Amino acid sequence: MKNLDSLTLKYFFEENKDFIKSAIVQKIQLPTRYEIILNIRAKNENKKLYININPKYPHICFIDETSKTKRDITIPKNPPMFCMQLRKYLSGSKIKDFRVVDYERIVELYFDYFDEIGSLTRLCLCFELMGKYSNIILYNAQNRTIIGSMHNVSSEKSANREIYGGIKYTYPCLKSKLDILKTSYAGFFELSGDIKTINDNFYYFTNPILEKIFELKLNKQELFNFLQELQNLKNTDFIKEFWDKKPSVNESIDSYFSNLMFEDILKNKKSFLKKILLKDIKKLNNIVSIKPDNKPDILKQKADLLMANIYSVNNYQTEVVLDGVRIELEKNLSVSKNAQKYYSLYKKALSTNSYRILRQKEAKEKLDYFESIVFNIENASLIEELEEIKEELSKLNLIKKENIKTNKTNINKIIYKNYEIYIGKNNIQNDYLVSKVAKDEDLWFHGQNFPSSHIILKVPNNKKAPDKEVLEFCAKLTKENSKAKNSGKTPIIYTKRKNLKKPPNTYPGYVTYKNESEIVI
Repeated sequence: MKNLDSLTLKYFFEENKDFIKSAIVQKIQLPTRYEIILNIRAKNENKKLYININPKYPHICFIDETSKTKRDITIPKNPPMFCMQLRKYLSGSKIKDFRVVDYERIVELYFDYFDEIGSLTRLCLCFELMGKYSNIILYNAQNRTIIGSMHNVSSEKSANREIYGGIKYTYPCLKSKLDILKTSYAGFFELSGDIKTINDNFYYFTNPILEKIFELKLNKQELFNFLQELQNLKNTDFIKEFWDKKPSVNESIDSYFSNLMFEDILKNKKSFLKKILLKDIKKLNNIVSIKPDNKPDILKQKADLLMANIYSVNNYQTEVVLDGVRIELEKNLSVSKNAQKYYSLYKKALSTNSYRILRQKEAKEKLDYFESIVFNIENASLIEELEEIKEELSKLNLIKKENIKTNKTNINKIIYKNYEIYIGKNNIQNDYLVSKVAKDEDLWFHGQNFPSSHIILKVPNNKKAPDKEVLEFCAKLTKENSKAKNSGKTPIIYTKRKNLKKPPNTYPGYVTYKNESEIVI
């Protein structure tokens, strides 16, 4: 994983300096304790400047609606105190100046603030993008007094540097290194030209950047020239390629970190939803795994033996052995009464067994359903798909009910040989496909006896029946979206939609089928 470095920050601001230097802050939003969005306007254009100080991926860039969705940004109804503080001082203010602090991953935006009596104060909004020490700080640029910060740092948290309102703002201690632009080739030549030495001795050049540079296999003179050119902001193409090969430095940073955050968010949401189900799955597995009870057969055998030997067994005994079976008797009851007692116990045990079998059947159905949800969670590739699963769990009262907005028409559709093919990624989508999308003559594909997506192949009336190639393509698609995607030969079944039936009071996505055909993939 790459971290945003001070060199990339310089390239980012060099690319966007004309816009930022004349921008006015229109809106300030803090989605979380790690994120801030400055809605700024300049040159008749609105942009969202996004800053993230999460220790895992601190970065700054302009974002659009696509990357905002990838980051799963939602604005809280009640803004935190620091957000209110920023709005008080900065809303409607013009950015007068900005800079990237030399050799540091620190960005500073400067504003003019007029108080109630019209007195002018220069304020600085500072973004420290330094891993676990990342922070956002508002301070008075004239006397350097901190007004507020995203995260207060007391002496208990840090013995080296405190950050909270009322004290003076100071930069973190800077490691003593060399500036490549202030170094001669002779001085550079004296140092060994490996990645570690350059990283240890020079500012700006992190290990990931140096690894990318060393792939170019430059000699020492070429390497020295390349590093100087890079620090002089004359190699934008290299920075863009290093991050995500997009048309601009901003888009490259945005693309890299939005994808990184998306994968992390997706992973965390999956883990959260699976955790809800796994506890119940364990209980259901315990019920299903209970072994069959042969107690009724034993009780009936004893009763039958007593009745068969009613005249050869003496009454009022405590036990008797018949055909090798030891039978305990109640001393105050006759043989006939003891036999009736065993028949009565047999009926109760039989009833208990029937109840247990019914309970196991219900548990097995529920277990299969829950395991299909777990598969859908693991198979999800979009946050929207997980939101639909969350909606499903809320209806089962496994999760707190929320106003979850899902778009059931946003189902993955592909075209193959002029045929429309729909892929359901969870039970909500599967249910929608079968009940709303598929018509009688359309084909339904599913894994045989294992969780998979419901695949619907649309077969219009004016088209001939799909050929073998189309059927096999749908079967392969079904396998790719199933629990058996990494297995060898896998049976996939398909049938017409009119052969499907959804029994009443069953789980979403559950159907029974008939007249199915099979394709082995």
